Amino acid sequence: MEIYYVILLFIATMVFWIFLELYYSKRYTSFIKSFLNANTNITILYENNKISFINSIGLEFFSVSSFKEFNKSYADISQLFLPDENCIDKHTYGKKWFDIVKNNNSEYIKVKLLSKRDKMNYYFSINISKLKSNSYLLSFNDITKLESERVIIKKEAEYDPLTEIYNRVKFNKVLQDMIYKANRYDFKFSIILIDIDHFKSINDTYGHNVGDKVLIELSRLVNMYLRDSDIFARWGGEEFVILSESKHIKHTSMFALRLRNIINEYSFTEVGKVTCSFGVTEYKIGDSQMLLFERVDKALYEAKHNGRNQVVTK
Repeated sequence: MEIYYVILLFIATMVFWIFLELYYSKRYTSFIKSFLNANTNITILYENNKISFINSIGLEFFSVSSFKEFNKSYADISQLFLPDENCIDKHTYGKKWFDIVKNNNSEYIKVKLLSKRDKMNYYFSINISKLKSNSYLLSFNDITKLESERVIIKKEAEYDPLTEIYNRVKFNKVLQDMIYKANRYDFKFSIILIDIDHFKSINDTYGHNVGDKVLIELSRLVNMYLRDSDIFARWGGEEFVILSESKHIKHTSMFALRLRNIINEYSFTEVGKVTCSFGVTEYKIGDSQMLLFERVDKALYEAKHNGRNQVVTK
């Protein structure tokens, strides 16, 4: 009989503690949700590898009236991550994105999201904090303004302000990477150097403002015929350069000849006909950047010396 009472007491104690734990667990969850709703960032509660709560700021951002409505539309928040430079998207890590991100203590995690509220893109950094076992807090900190400033600074550093194509500094960085790639993986590429014929006469006859318009118009014209893999930059003054991935230099030479013909047949808005001279060379294993440009410079000089408006390959 005594054992019977002990068992009853044990069961009663266990039931008491279970109800007590449920009570405080409910109060804890209620407190967490109240805290998250007071947060000015999009804040998400992630439990057992799935979203269990989104605060009111997040629901408003995604234009849903409730977490239940969000769950019906999306299996996971990563479905809303948009591709962009240095941002993770839904394909970066796939379904394992959360496990990879939460264990990454060194990398700055950035995502791009479309606001359903105002149809604008926003950038966020994600901070992940562990609350308890299998329970995490995701805070999306708005860095849109910082990202816009970063883009402006990058554009000023890498783009020519007049023609809005790459500048010489950016081209040199890309070229260094290409030389490394060529040496390591037997990768083929060529350089096309373009110089506007008699550009000084254009400036002297029509003025520098018109000369600038010719540079802009030429840049846009050439851009129309480039492949996505081609790198196009203003080399300086009236000179432009193209880095072209090609298995054989003859293909690059044919492309340069096509550009020469397009420019030759085009009528520029302010000055009518303009011609260009082209130098073409291929990267050879062991070439330094200086040696590569010495060779393409010689090709361009020969094209100018032989009467201009032609392509010379070396």
